[in-house]
Amino acid sequence: MSEKMTRTELKEIAQKAIMHGIGNVLGYWDPANQALEIPDDQEDELREIMQREADRLAKVFGYDRAWSN
Repeated sequence: MSEKMTRTELKEIAQKAIMHGIGNVLGYWDPANQALEIPDDQEDELREIMQREADRLAKVFGYDRAWSN
């Protein structure tokens, strides 16, 4: 049996998992496959907003920016 992890170690695992999920969304999210009706001419704007919001959260967790998978 492994030794207990510290709360900090558990927090770091949780943050990495959340950032991995964000990376998947940024890399694979396709508005055409969503139930959203986003005009074609606004898809780039939405992606820029998604990246900005993901970067904001990444900075809270101590990363420079969010990445996409």
